[in-house]
Parts: sequence; structure tokens; C-alpha cells
Amino acid sequence: MSGEKCYTVAIIKGAALLEETRTLLYHWRFGEPPEDFARRVEREGILGKATARRVRDTVRQVFIPRYLKPNDRAARVLKIALESNLQPEVFKELVLLYSARNDILLREFIVNEFWPTVRRGKLFIDVSTVLSFLSQALVDGKMEKPWSNQVSKRVANGLLCFLTEVGFARAPAKGRRELVNYRMSDEGICILARILKEEGVSDSGIVDHEDWNLFGMERGGLLFRFHLIGEEMGLLVQQAGSVVSFNWRANSVEDLINMLSKNRQRQRLSY
Repeated sequence: MSGEKCYTVAIIKGAALLEETRTLLYHWRFGEPPEDFARRVEREGILGKATARRVRDTVRQVFIPRYLKPNDRAARVLKIALESNLQPEVFKELVLLYSARNDILLREFIVNEFWPTVRRGKLFIDVSTVLSFLSQALVDGKMEKPWSNQVSKRVANGLLCFLTEVGFARAPAKGRRELVNYRMSDEGICILARILKEEGVSDSGIVDHEDWNLFGMERGGLLFRFHLIGEEMGLLVQQAGSVVSFNWRANSVEDLINMLSKNRQRQRLSY
């Protein structure tokens, strides 16, 4: 495993935790240090009747690693998106993006197991599928040591719960999760492209970036979606052979979210 990160059981502490994440983002203050925020959540009872241990796990082992480290950029983007008029799917897409960036197990399970399962035409995914994935991961050296059967099942359930919460699958029936015909939102595509730009990715590099794999997107389909989205969504994509260039109407992710939010509001008022 030299140079690579090992899988961890972090997903056991919380899947997508959408409601808890929304609550924490509403109360988090821009620039507030992670430790100060963690203490304030515990002191003010921001998560309501949750036990002290549950609060600590949610804040210190899920929220802070996902959204406040190595800096608070993820929390800033999520908070602005949450307070906008964008459809709820955009928030879920951002939660998936930043969670998978933080947890290599979640990322590689989605990219290397979930989407191939979808492309094979499978209608369901269950715990046994995840356990097989984990068994192969052990053989491939992606774990520091074997996990017990109980821990493996808890990890498997955590991964499946995450898929369900972000809209990739439906609630379980007889131990199986039904796969959903998922399509990434236009707003989510624009926002992710802008995030990558601000992280220093070149225009051509944006369309080839590995983050799109989390949403089942490949280069050809992604470029097609970019051209369909059009300039009204805040960007114009031009292509000449393999060279791609982006022209933006927004100067930042924050400006883009505000622009998309206003577009969404105008659409609602026109109905």
C-alpha cells in the first residue's frame, strides 16, 4: 500500500447524514475553526436530543473531516448551496462529492463497483455485493488488516445507506436496494466544473477529471451535457478536437450558485 491510502471503517459513523449536515451547516459560521465549532455544537445542543457520543461522532468524525479539513472550502460551498433556491439534488451531489473525496473506500466502491453494476443492467444491489467487494479489497492490499464479519456488514450497510440517501438507490426491500435511473443535475454539472477550475484544473482537464466518475459520467456524455446546458447556465463550452475551453459568466463558485439560484427562482415564478 505504499503511496496509497487504506480503506477505513469511517462510513460506520454515518452515511450521507443529510439532515444532520444541513443542521450543522445552518449553524456553522464562515471561518469558524473546527474545534471551536465542535465545542459549540455540544454546548448549545445544536443536534437536539442525540446522545453526547452520537454528537461527537457526527461532528468530529464525519462533518469536520468531510467539510472542514484541510480547509473549510467544502463547508462554504455547501452552505451557500443549501441557502440558495437550487433543487435539493444539488446539495446531495455536493455531499457525495466531498464525502467521496474524504473516504477512498466510498469513492472506489461507487466508481469500481456501483456504476459497473448499473452498466451491467442489474436492478438491485445488496450486502453480499458489498461484502464481495470488501473481500477483493483485502486481497488487493487495500486494508491494513482483515475486518470481522460484523464490522464488514456494518460497513456494507453504511455504503448502501449512503447510496440511498444521495438518490442512487431506493430503500431496502428484503435486504436489497433497488437501483435508480440516476441523472446528474445540470446545476450540479456546472458547479462541479467551476469547483475544479478554482482548484487549478485546466479546461481540458476538467472534462477528464476523475470526480465525474462518481456520478457515472464519462467524457463523451459529459461533453454532450455541457453543450446541452448552454450559456444560460453560466458557461459556454467550446470544443476543437480534443481541446476544450470554458467561458464563464460567473467569477467564482459562489457567484455561479447565486446565478443558478436566480435562474431557478425565475423559472418557478414563470409557471
